[in-house]
Amino acid sequence: MFTPIEVHRTFETVIERILDAIDRNGLRDGDQLPHVQVIAEQLQVSVPTLRQALRVLQDSGVLSIKAGQGGGVSIKSVMPPLNILKKNIAQEVGQVQELIEARRLLEPIVVHLAAERATVAELDSIRNAITHMETHIANPKLVERADVLFHRRVAYAAGNRVLLDAISKIYQQLIPVRGALHMGEVSAEHMIDVHTRQFDMIQAKDHEQLESVLRESFIDLEEEFGVHTSFETLWGHPLLTPRPLNGGSQ
Repeated sequence: MFTPIEVHRTFETVIERILDAIDRNGLRDGDQLPHVQVIAEQLQVSVPTLRQALRVLQDSGVLSIKAGQGGGVSIKSVMPPLNILKKNIAQEVGQVQELIEARRLLEPIVVHLAAERATVAELDSIRNAITHMETHIANPKLVERADVLFHRRVAYAAGNRVLLDAISKIYQQLIPVRGALHMGEVSAEHMIDVHTRQFDMIQAKDHEQLESVLRESFIDLEEEFGVHTSFETLWGHPLLTPRPLNGGSQ
């Protein structure tokens, strides 16, 4: 009847905040982070707790930590491993169906807001995620990591923390399920193409064409997971309106 309550460990929250800061500030590989004491004060956590989080990020290949003068904490890779927080999710078809449905309703709002609100720096950060995909096209796993990076950065550009938290939870829960699926180089090329067109429409604030690209990506997503959703969210000023697909009843 009841399921166990998972105790959320502080150092995991610190990991999430550090990853958030990397995205929010558009940091790149090689960029230096503030001194450990400064980070601890800003996060209002103890230095030992922070060091625990930093060790996880170092072991995961996200950060480089060097001791001594001229050392410090720097970014080794802005693409964290997909399982860095070891998020667990039951992979039943029904639950995947619900996640895809939630994503299809929520993500268009996030993407259209990003098209309206993204700064030049945020657009550059989003484009950089696509560059990572192109650079690592021969390694599908790294392309998947860059895909997550792309969507996180689009979500930041939407400028709404509540939406960011909601869509991030959906992305995190889909990661272990998606990781079990095979992605080849052809799939990676298609992903790069779709993301590039989506970025171009975001940059141009072309909402009509953006809807077309989003619809294509959702069809791909549903085929990938073998599920079908009945609703989509369409852009329309001043509101985004959920409506049934294919003329179905609401």
